Amino acid sequence: MNAVWSRPPRIVAFTGGALSRESGFAPFDPAAMPEGLSLEDVVSRQGFARGPARVHDFYNRRRQELLGAKPNAAHEALAVLDAVRSREVLVVTRNIDDLHERAGSQAVIHTHGELLKARCTICTNVSERYDDIAPGSECPICGNAGHLRPHVVWVGEEPLGMANVFAALAHCELLMAIGVPAGAEPARGFADAARRAGARTVEFNPEPASPPGLFDERIAGPLAETVPDYVKRLIAL
Repeated sequence: MNAVWSRPPRIVAFTGGALSRESGFAPFDPAAMPEGLSLEDVVSRQGFARGPARVHDFYNRRRQELLGAKPNAAHEALAVLDAVRSREVLVVTRNIDDLHERAGSQAVIHTHGELLKARCTICTNVSERYDDIAPGSECPICGNAGHLRPHVVWVGEEPLGMANVFAALAHCELLMAIGVPAGAEPARGFADAARRAGARTVEFNPEPASPPGLFDERIAGPLAETVPDYVKRLIAL
């Protein structure tokens, strides 16, 4: 996503883990953890340094699971909104999957990286990766072996694209927080930024997750039902 738009997006959709979970993809849920491996082992540089082979194995397994997952009706509804309101919709997601792109959304910022990509710690370039990565795998760009890591933001690392996100929020007319912990950061900060721009803020969660008053509207229920219903109303306006 480029830092400069010919016209700032009017609608920002901020999506999180509950949305992917409705597609059957939940890579960091406790049930997905192999025996003997903790969440800290796979979401930190320290864990990677202690056992790169087992961390790569964890992400290799998640990558294959992702390739078998499909966008749900909420992903598809956001893509339809993007098509109808061309260049007016920005999706900002904490999810590391590509389900928004597969559904058809054109402008997506992955603040926490992308599972189907790898980053070289030598040349720092990012490359697409659909197959397994091993500790000795070569970077397809610089050729160095043994320096690839998942292109995923780990604990203590800065989220990606945040300047672009706040630039969009400063001009948006609607913020949709979908399947994120809406009472915590960064959703709270995003909502504050959107309100300063005069935007309407709406939370979508299976159960309301934000304190009353943080969002203008809170819509409870399955995301694959509530988001398409809301999008239909937006398109009809």
